[in-house]
Amino acid sequence: MSRKTRTTRRRTSRKASGPSFLRRWWDGMSFDHKAGALRMFMRIIVLCLIVVAAGWGMQQLESHVRETAIPVRNTPVRLQVSGHPSWMPAELAYRIAKSFATNSTARYDDMDLTDTIAARAASNPWVRKVLSVRKARDADGRPFVRVDCEFRKPAAMVAWRGRFYFVDDQGVRLRDSRKQPEVPRWTAIIPGRDGKKAHQEDFIELADVPTNAKPWRIHYIVIELDSDMDPPPPPPGQLWDTRALTDSGGLRLAALLKSRKYAQEVDRVDARNYAGRRSTVAPHLSFSAGNSDFKFGRFPHLDGIDYNVSTRQKMRALDDHVARYHGRLAGTPGLNLQLEDPYE
Repeated sequence: MSRKTRTTRRRTSRKASGPSFLRRWWDGMSFDHKAGALRMFMRIIVLCLIVVAAGWGMQQLESHVRETAIPVRNTPVRLQVSGHPSWMPAELAYRIAKSFATNSTARYDDMDLTDTIAARAASNPWVRKVLSVRKARDADGRPFVRVDCEFRKPAAMVAWRGRFYFVDDQGVRLRDSRKQPEVPRWTAIIPGRDGKKAHQEDFIELADVPTNAKPWRIHYIVIELDSDMDPPPPPPGQLWDTRALTDSGGLRLAALLKSRKYAQEVDRVDARNYAGRRSTVAPHLSFSAGNSDFKFGRFPHLDGIDYNVSTRQKMRALDDHVARYHGRLAGTPGLNLQLEDPYE
C-alpha cells in the first residue's frame, strides 16, 4: 500500500508542474508577434556572426601587418655611404661607414635617426664635412639611410719629437697608429679581367695588395716641426694649430713641391725656423732630397712691397736645376733659392 501512495504522489506532482513560463509566453503570442520575434532572433544571430567575422578579420590583418610592414619599415638601420674617393682604400671606406652605424636597437622609423647618424659621421676624423643624411628605398622597396660626405685626404707626415703623424692639406690630424693603420701606404696597378682595363688602387697594408699586382710605396713628404716652439699633436680630427705647419708654413711648401714631377725625391721640409724664430740668418723654410739641401726661405708677403724673391722665380730656378741634371733632384748640388741667382 505504501508503494501505491508514493506512485500517486509522483503523478500528482507532474500534473501540477504544467508548462514552463517560456512555453506559456510563446503560446500566448499571436502569429504576427511570433513572426516578428523570429525575425528579430535571426537578425541577432546574423549580427553576432558579423561581429565574430570582423574580429577574425582584424586578427588576420594585424598578423599580416606584423609579418610584412614592420620588418620592412622598422627594420634595423642599413647604411649606404656615398662613393669613396679613388685614393681611399676599400678597407678604410668600410671602417668609416661602420663608424656611422648606430646601436642595434635603432630602427628605420626612429624620429632622430638621421640626426644621430649625422653626428656620428661628423665626429669621424676622416670626414671633412657631412653633406646630407637621407632616408631612401632601393629598387626592391627596402629602406636604407644614405650618407654623403667630403673626406680628408692624407697630404703629408709631420715629425714632432721623433714621432710621425699624418695630416690633411689643412693641417688636421688623421687617425692612424701602428696597431690600427688607416692611412694608405701602398698603391698598385690591378690587372683587368674579362676584357676590363687595368686600374690603380691604394691599400693600407702590403698584405692587402693582390698577388698579381706589383705594388710601390706611396710617398709622403715629412714636415719637421720644432719640439719646443710648436704644440704637441692634437687628437685625430682636430687642427694642429701652429702657423709653422699651416698658413705659409710647411704644408704650403710641401703642396708646391708635390706639383712637380720630381716630388717623389723630396724627403723632408724643415719648418723649425719658421718666421725666423730660431735664427735670423738661417732660411725660414728649407727642404731636402736625399743628401741635397735646398734653401727656400719664406713666401712673399701679399701686402705692400716685398723684396723677397717671388715664389714663381724660385720654382723656375728649381725646375731649371732639375733639367740641368737630367730630371734628377736628389744627389745634385744644393741651391739657395732665396737669391736672384741661386748659383752665386
